[in-house]
Formats: sequence, structure tokens, C-alpha cells
Amino acid sequence: MLEELFRLDHLTTRMRRHAEGLIILSGNAPGRAWRKPIPMYDVVRGAAAEVEDYARVNVLPMEDHGLDGAAVADVIHLIAELIENATVFSPPHTTVSVRGEIVGMGFAVEIEDRGLGMTNERLAELNERLANPPEFDLADTDRMGLFVVARLATRRDIRVTLRPSPYGGTTAIVLIPSVLMVGPKDPDLARLAAGEVTPEDIILASLQRGPQENENTGEEDRK
Repeated sequence: MLEELFRLDHLTTRMRRHAEGLIILSGNAPGRAWRKPIPMYDVVRGAAAEVEDYARVNVLPMEDHGLDGAAVADVIHLIAELIENATVFSPPHTTVSVRGEIVGMGFAVEIEDRGLGMTNERLAELNERLANPPEFDLADTDRMGLFVVARLATRRDIRVTLRPSPYGGTTAIVLIPSVLMVGPKDPDLARLAAGEVTPEDIILASLQRGPQENENTGEEDRK
């Protein structure tokens, strides 16, 4: 019974995402929004949870960087569409790996499948669609997800590129610009902002750590 409840909950989530996809293609924005930055690891995990074969998705640990709350809904939807494509176009016994790291121009998320891959011509065609999205064609519903990805990428100035994977499948690279990223905060400053400690507490803690570290260093040198 619990398994069926999870299945129904997941089906409802996918139905909402598809409804949002139609809203995006119509030129409007979905209703979901976050006020505060969300860690990228949680953003990617949220995207994976919206995919039918979520159990096949392996989200690797990521650096402690956050995404601007205003862009969270769009990025979750964009990454979910790419993950779903990766699961649909790869054998059911394989996994889809998702990793992310901070790079010079922002934050890069890589979605890699173990499918049969695509020809260079097909990759070039899809990359052109992603860079310069055409008008949505109702006859091309099989690729509706890529139309949605292209619209969202254009809205947030995100660059999405498809390339061959070393394992024979396809890797989708999502480059989120630096202006949408929020760097990790110093833990002491975060506690200060939350009102958990006072500035005096932080100063005293730093002074107390100093002599202890020097004493430990001296003991190790004598040994």
C-alpha cells in the first residue's frame, strides 16, 4: 500500500510538471517560487524526484553553493526534463548519473546516460534548437521536453549543451550563470545572522582556539 501511495504521489508530481510545461510554452511562468536560495544539491535532487524512473538516477554530492530562489522553479523543471530524456533514451537496467560543480562562469550540472547515443548531425541539430529555440510545433510532441528546456534556458540565460558520453550515451551539460548562484557562507557568520551567537562569542571562541592549536603543534613537534 505504501508503494502505491508513493507511486500516486509521484504521478501527481509528474502531472504538475507537464502542466507547467504547457504554461511555459504558452509564454507564461509557473506559480511555484522560493524567496531564499536553495542548495544546488537539493535543487538537483528535487528535479530527479519529478522523473518517472527516479530510482535509476544517481545524484552525486555537490559543493555547498545555493541557487537564487527566484530561479529555483525554472532550474528544477529544466533539469527534470533533461533527466527524464536520459532515462527514456537509455536501457532500463542502466543508471543516469548527475553531478555538479562550481566553474569559472557559474555552476555546471552534468547529466550522463548509458544509452546508444546520437549521431553528430543529430547532436548538432538539437544543440541548435537549444541555443535558438524555434516556435513550438504541436506535431513534435515527442520532443516537447526539449522545447521547454530551450524556453527556460533562454529565460534564465542558462546554456544547455549535448555531447557524446565516453560510455556511448549522451551527456547534457547545464551551465547556470554566476549571477544566479549564491556562495557558501561562513558558519560563524550564518549563526550570527540567525541570532544564535553574539560577536563577542565568536571573538572569544577564536582566541580560545588559538592557544590550543599552538599547544597541539608544539606537542607534535616534540614527538
